[in-house]
Amino acid sequence: MTNAVVLRHSLGRAVAVAGWLAALGWLVASWPPDGRGLLFAAAASGLLWVVCWRPAVVIDDAAVTVRNPLRDVRIGWSALDEAGFGWSLQLRAGELSCRAVAAPGPASMSALYDRHVTPGGVLERDAVMRAGQRPAPALLAVRQRWEARRSQPSGGVVVPAVANMAVLAASLVLLVTAAVLA
Repeated sequence: MTNAVVLRHSLGRAVAVAGWLAALGWLVASWPPDGRGLLFAAAASGLLWVVCWRPAVVIDDAAVTVRNPLRDVRIGWSALDEAGFGWSLQLRAGELSCRAVAAPGPASMSALYDRHVTPGGVLERDAVMRAGQRPAPALLAVRQRWEARRSQPSGGVVVPAVANMAVLAASLVLLVTAAVLA
């Protein structure tokens, strides 16, 4: 069995770290923090974890797992029917389809800001035109493992109960509590 490949969106991770540092800085600046401040910082931390830090695409020998903020989807290689890209990685298994927020495609908004130098030395913004020409790393990783494993029995589609729903619910309760105490 080979190691699992874990793909994450680097911008989401950077936003989470920046948010956590801002919450910590706010707590330090208002030391000693009151109860509302602690509740708000804890809620913001939970939301940042669910929305920015945790999303990923995990590719292993048995399946591909898409960890999105509101649900996890694990699709065995033999059950996967289609893997493609639009604005993000898109997977389909039977009636179930999912998009991976952690794997934006080459046609994403970030591609609009890619620049390159033309033979004449001029910077151009033509990423939209070139977006379809660049292979998406997440799609390549999924398709390579899928081609190698599709004929082996690897289970079907599983949409497990997710722990991040509990963190999301707790964060929302903390936000409401902080607002009521204000």
